[in-house]
Amino acid sequence: MTAHSLDTDGNPVGPPSDDQEVHGGRAGMVRYVRVGRQAIYDAQRQLVSYELLFRNQSDANGAEVASEQATSQVIASTFGTFGLDVISDGRPVFINFTRAFLTGVIPVPVEPENVIIEVGELVDADHELLLGLNQLRQSGYRLAVADYRGEVSRSALLEIADFVKLSVNALPTLVLPGLVAQCRQVGATLVAIDIEDAETFQRAVDLGFDLFQGRYLAKPSVLEQRTLSPSQLICVRLLNDLADPEVSVQRIEQLVGTDPGLTLRLLRTANSAGAGAQADVTSLRQALVLIGPRRLRSWVVLTLLEGGTTKNTSDDLWSVLARAHACQRLAVDSSDMAFTVGLLSGCADLLGAELSAIADGSGVGPEARHALVDGEGSAGRALLAVLAHERDDADAVTQAGLVPFDVSRAYLESLSESLQLVHDLLGKN
Repeated sequence: MTAHSLDTDGNPVGPPSDDQEVHGGRAGMVRYVRVGRQAIYDAQRQLVSYELLFRNQSDANGAEVASEQATSQVIASTFGTFGLDVISDGRPVFINFTRAFLTGVIPVPVEPENVIIEVGELVDADHELLLGLNQLRQSGYRLAVADYRGEVSRSALLEIADFVKLSVNALPTLVLPGLVAQCRQVGATLVAIDIEDAETFQRAVDLGFDLFQGRYLAKPSVLEQRTLSPSQLICVRLLNDLADPEVSVQRIEQLVGTDPGLTLRLLRTANSAGAGAQADVTSLRQALVLIGPRRLRSWVVLTLLEGGTTKNTSDDLWSVLARAHACQRLAVDSSDMAFTVGLLSGCADLLGAELSAIADGSGVGPEARHALVDGEGSAGRALLAVLAHERDDADAVTQAGLVPFDVSRAYLESLSESLQLVHDLLGKN
């Protein structure tokens, strides 16, 4: 992962944009994902939090509006590709959500810990919004009102706000003290934004602001990482299956497991600090149980909004699935873990990444990590044997402790199963 600067307009400089395919990528599955962030400091200039950034789009009249897709891309990139711990360094993160998230039309897919939901200045503060915000607050989320200017139409937001952001430069000098006092009365933490120079910073300190954000303190930066783009088709089918209250976890695991990108995202989500996991996650099935159907549905909706690969990825899918299913067949006593490490091994091939990097990125526990990286345990030996079979190296299969004939038979059965599964998913005969 690398960090890059933004230009004077706040746009990323340098590497490809989020939706650009990596040159030489596999059938459009591999792409660069970038998330912008800006640091927020206290009066002693100690780093206390970050705000996530994305470019707004313009409406028909030229006014900037935050699109659902832009917001979805930031959220999915943050919590799916990088993970909250990487983005935040353990600090709170402000995220400017759009109305659909704020009113509950689109569920917020992450737990409240270290997430501050920001209400933008263009969102109408009507009854529906206030109801949604109160429900989010009852669920444990903290709320921030962005760019407050004392508007009567937004004053009701102060009653439920944990943070209020004021632009020291944009507001008249005579108005600021009154707004500060108004926000203090409701107990909100005050954030001074658009701090462009030392004079403005000192003025905000003197006015009693608690937190400070602006280019004088830190310019926005961009984190970048390669990732596997989830398949829109598989997500649609998964969403349909999740609508059935009787659907089995085996069926969900089968569908999620056909999508390497979604698998990586959900493993990372289950292993994140906010997922509530009490033990190391060693398999995709365990991750799905920890996440639960509600949050899984949220992630699928978010992925559909985000946009993913729509190109023909069948060759990549069946090859990864064949490896995963073969590992599952060969490691009977740890079949779930073997299936997962087989999938992760395929993800490493697609991304051209080291196994250790994939293990770290997915957040799997030590047992699964050692199986993937070091070939330890029955799942690790199964993976070594399957990889050797793919290279047509019978001696290496034997060295892994398995019989070449058994591995060959398991692989052929898995290959047939995977081809049929991918053909069914893609609607082929």
